[in-house]
Amino acid sequence: MAALRLTHEAGRGFVVADLPLRMPQASGVVDPEPFRVAAVGGPPLRESMAAVGGLRTLDAGAEAGTVALFDLPGPLLTFVVSGEVVLALADGTELRLGAGALFLADAAADRPPATRVGGHCRLVQIRVDADWPGPRARPVPAAGETSASAAGREPLLRRMTTAPDGLSYYHDFADLFGAPGGWSAVRPALGLKFIAMAADTFVDWHPEVTNNLVLVMSGGLELEVSGSGEVQVFRAGDVCLAEDRIGIGHIDRVESAVQVAVLVIADEHCWPR
Repeated sequence: MAALRLTHEAGRGFVVADLPLRMPQASGVVDPEPFRVAAVGGPPLRESMAAVGGLRTLDAGAEAGTVALFDLPGPLLTFVVSGEVVLALADGTELRLGAGALFLADAAADRPPATRVGGHCRLVQIRVDADWPGPRARPVPAAGETSASAAGREPLLRRMTTAPDGLSYYHDFADLFGAPGGWSAVRPALGLKFIAMAADTFVDWHPEVTNNLVLVMSGGLELEVSGSGEVQVFRAGDVCLAEDRIGIGHIDRVESAVQVAVLVIADEHCWPR
């Protein structure tokens, strides 16, 4: 996984530094009861989320080319779902970022009007506050399975919903991206959080408490739904919209240590089914 901060130098290119994050880690057997209780109106989970100014998505198409990556004002946090983003650096070299990479472009008066992409690049971009990630952010531990493992494969895009039988099922989530070639409209989001899970993490049957758009940065996150019993393993660049907020829910297992970004989406701003 790459989590990077990019500062643009006018007329030269980007200077790269590691991006610290606030990323609490789960490990071992996690009690599912707080999730079950919160989902039916009990005490909410104690979680810390950063405020965000919404998100947008881009399917750049199958052909290599350029896209307007920094056409919105302010700091922009970009997650690579698939393909490759190629950035010109101030030292004259290039930086290539693949599936699962996350990079923050600081606000600057002069940012490149177009950026090279290739390999059927798909992106999720988030507008963050000027002071994000804040003073409590810490260096991100090195990940195991990263974007190199995802090179050349199609991303897994799924959503989990609850059916009338009270059980959870998977559905395709191609609607995350619009028609190839342009950015979607900015969609409101309630907040952004990051979670790490050690390889021994296990959460028994539980529903989600909020609509969580999970972007996998590294590792292998295994989710089993209660309805069909289907198991999917989400890896770097994969996305799961977990919105099974009532009923039995799903099981979380970790195939290899996981790092994820999670955007919380209100019901009224979720993608239509």
